[in-house]
Amino acid sequence: MAQFHSQVLIVGGGFSGIATSIKLLKDWKVTDFHIYDRNDKFGGTWTANTYPGAASDIPAVWYCLASDPKVDWKAAYPSQEELAQYIAGVVDKYGLKSFATFNSEIEKIEWLSGERLWKATISHNGSTITHTARALFMGQGCLVTPNHVKIKGMEDFQGPIMHTAEWKPFDYDNKDVVVIGNGCSAAQVISEVAKTAKSVTQFARTPQWIVPRPSVTAGPVLKTFFNFFPFLIPILRFFVFFLLEMNWNMFRGGWWSDLDRAMRTKVAVRMTKQYLPEKYHETAIPKYQLGCKRIIFDCGYWAALRMESVLLTFDKLVEVGKNSVTDINGKQHPADLIVDATGFNIGRSLTSVDVIGENGMPLTEFWDGKVAAYETVMVPNYPNMFMLFGPNATTGHNSVIFGIENGLKFVESVASDVIQGRSDYVTVKPQAYEAWIQRIQAAIKQTSFATGGCVSWYMSVGEDSHNAVSYPWTQLRFWWRARFPHYKDIYVDHKSQKAAPGKELKVE
Repeated sequence: MAQFHSQVLIVGGGFSGIATSIKLLKDWKVTDFHIYDRNDKFGGTWTANTYPGAASDIPAVWYCLASDPKVDWKAAYPSQEELAQYIAGVVDKYGLKSFATFNSEIEKIEWLSGERLWKATISHNGSTITHTARALFMGQGCLVTPNHVKIKGMEDFQGPIMHTAEWKPFDYDNKDVVVIGNGCSAAQVISEVAKTAKSVTQFARTPQWIVPRPSVTAGPVLKTFFNFFPFLIPILRFFVFFLLEMNWNMFRGGWWSDLDRAMRTKVAVRMTKQYLPEKYHETAIPKYQLGCKRIIFDCGYWAALRMESVLLTFDKLVEVGKNSVTDINGKQHPADLIVDATGFNIGRSLTSVDVIGENGMPLTEFWDGKVAAYETVMVPNYPNMFMLFGPNATTGHNSVIFGIENGLKFVESVASDVIQGRSDYVTVKPQAYEAWIQRIQAAIKQTSFATGGCVSWYMSVGEDSHNAVSYPWTQLRFWWRARFPHYKDIYVDHKSQKAAPGKELKVE
């Protein structure tokens, strides 16, 4: 069994892994790190999700790394293809391929108390390797494990059944397509597939709030301006950030939030009735509050629903045949392709890697169903482990990338000594962790995520509901706390230990 060692080990080659690598190289001046990813290249979500219409719903100028801002996007909201190109350019710029091993599944990561190291057991190209490291960055994110719909007769279907996160090339031109789901991925795939498919039938469980999105792009004059004055790009990015932060008020709770949400709801209802056929007015407008579930930004979905070849139904799909599906009323719908757009299992995604901490306790056992991390980053009894885009890191109004960068800044504030080899142990104190859970869950219970009258993947079900997904405050608050943390909540031991023997990893 091959054995390797580095100062830092990174799980995941998406934006979290890339941002961490750049932080290590530019700010921490650390080159002794390695990345493992299950895919065959960098990109994470934007490598896995290649379904038609896949795109960001955050403005492009803000949905990029602060270290590598970009204004000359083709569209206001970048497509999967353009994001993949951007990521490839960043990877080449910093030479990150030499730090990565792909097609790798992390089987287990365990804490070695004697050596104060993390030891990862990894399956790679049919062989098993181990890798030890002083610091561990968990950057796999929460969009890892797809939900797979299960319907009677699916095994008899003669065509392909594809989850949006597991898309394979398929010629859907002049074909009958069935889409199961009613979230963002469903709206995006329908917007694109409906252009050339013979028919599209969407089976939805509950209606979703849909709002228009601005389609303004930077024209050639503006792009040229920023090419000549690149130092002004941060001002543009801050302006976009500020506009997005203003949306937080809709989620926060309280009378001002209620008023804000009421005004936005009136606009959303008016726009929905304006752009959707009348037959959908009673069924496609939600009864729950705006902001309770993730809001969908129209990307051509409204236009698709106006097409004669597209049908949205809230009738339950009960059976799949060889070349059709049957709803609860017994009506058959033709199908050459079934698209599973039911999203991800967030809980399983966050616990997709088996992590064993101090005292031999698995992370899933420590959490016991209530996934959490102090400031979204640290968990007691799991020293030197830092979660990026981890529990409660998701916002309903801002960029994931900014949240990742805030997480890295928090690590820089509390754990630079470990990252740079001056210390070998840092963790959050248990009492601070418990206080954090109480504080954030109390805040979430005041937001529209908890009070909006819907059932969503944000919240667990039951009287003692727990939200492991949402960040209830502004990203400005996270930005501030990352730079000015409560140091009293952190325990650092500067006792020096000797690293475990290993060898330099050769990428195959």
